[in-house]
Amino acid sequence: MRITIIGAGAIGTTLAALLSNRETEISILSNKGNKGDLEITLKNFKGRTIRKKVKIISTLDESDWYILAVKSYDVKELIKTLKNRKAKILCCQNGIKTYNILKTEFDEKRLSYMVTGMGCSKIDTGKAEFKGSGFTFIGEFSGEMGEPINELASKMNESEIECEVVDNIFNYIWLKTIINSSINPVAAHNKVVNGKLNEPKLNEQVEKICNESSLIAQKIGINLPLDPWKEIRNIIRNTSDNKCSMLQDLESGNRTEIDAINGEIIKIAKANNLNCKYNQEFFDKIKSITS
Repeated sequence: MRITIIGAGAIGTTLAALLSNRETEISILSNKGNKGDLEITLKNFKGRTIRKKVKIISTLDESDWYILAVKSYDVKELIKTLKNRKAKILCCQNGIKTYNILKTEFDEKRLSYMVTGMGCSKIDTGKAEFKGSGFTFIGEFSGEMGEPINELASKMNESEIECEVVDNIFNYIWLKTIINSSINPVAAHNKVVNGKLNEPKLNEQVEKICNESSLIAQKIGINLPLDPWKEIRNIIRNTSDNKCSMLQDLESGNRTEIDAINGEIIKIAKANNLNCKYNQEFFDKIKSITS
């Protein structure tokens, strides 16, 4: 199987390190004009460090799969390039914005999504640190469960990514969006690792957003596959030393995904006359830091 990973951040590097083997050829698309081999390193994965050599490419080759591991706000720039290729696409973005954009641009049969609770942090180019295990679900936009998506899931499970194929991936995207809407802005605004969210004041803030986001999802007809609050507690416990992606972005001076996560929930809530005051509160707090 040939897989091209677009985006060499924390999740892109983690997937490249885990999936690369004799039977799976991994390449990473670089926008910096780099070519050749790159040694990537994943630290602290189940007590060991993984080092692999992968191919760096500057133009998109044909593959079996393109894994979009860029930030949600970078996806639009890739649409034209992806339309000129035939490989299936696996999205990894936070929030529901990417799903809504791509389903209007591509045949649903090309599109799949990965929703994961794994924790990982970027150290440097080609270097990441694993911060904790969590659920991983993948599924096709169309709801089908054909051979390609099942083969990819098998590759992930063989690579120690515990993965399940589901036929209703949009519900899982909403589940992860609720989790992100609750954990990320609270942790980022307070500059704390996930484990600190167990402190009573912060935990109360996380729970309020979770309840509000969950109610919005339910009011518009989303059938949540798992209890978001239970999954949030699991993620806080399993990734206690992890800095969420929004905090990592703030510390690096990068743009956050607050628009794609809480911002999109707010937009949906207002369109349906639903309360979103806690999402709005933390949306405004993160915007005040980044503006």
